[in-house]
Amino acid sequence: MSEVRSKMSTLTLMALVVSIGFSGCDSDSTPVSPEMQDSAVLAAMEEAIQDEYKAELIYEKVIDDFGSVRPFANIMGAEVRHSQALARLFEARGLPVPTSLWSEQEIPRFSSLTEACQAGVTAEIENAEIYEKYFGLDLPSDVRMVFENNQRASLENHLRAFQRCS
Repeated sequence: MSEVRSKMSTLTLMALVVSIGFSGCDSDSTPVSPEMQDSAVLAAMEEAIQDEYKAELIYEKVIDDFGSVRPFANIMGAEVRHSQALARLFEARGLPVPTSLWSEQEIPRFSSLTEACQAGVTAEIENAEIYEKYFGLDLPSDVRMVFENNQRASLENHLRAFQRCS
């Protein structure tokens, strides 16, 4: 858990550095929009995309271990779409899309499909909580929309599917 916190602290620091670096662009550079100078918004986008990357790796490993089983096979595609939607937010602002900070060694293995489904329940709840904690920010409308869509899918679709199989 402390390793995850360390990664999240690193993400926040990276967001601040990127924000400060872009806010000082000279007149020959493409400036970052004013709302993106808010490092909290950038940190939120960073944390969200990293959590989606993590979910992709977890679900991919489950598929590797147990085959193309439901609901993992279905939800895996959704997780990719979630990270792609977040990536488009970075691209729309002229920012580089973050690469995954997660490695396979950090991703748990499960002894049964039931155990994997239980972990999926936890992962989807935690994912929804990540988005929830940022709704109090003055999020740009496109960021808010992606966050709301990703959170809704986690709570209304993925969580329910994992609850049924656990």
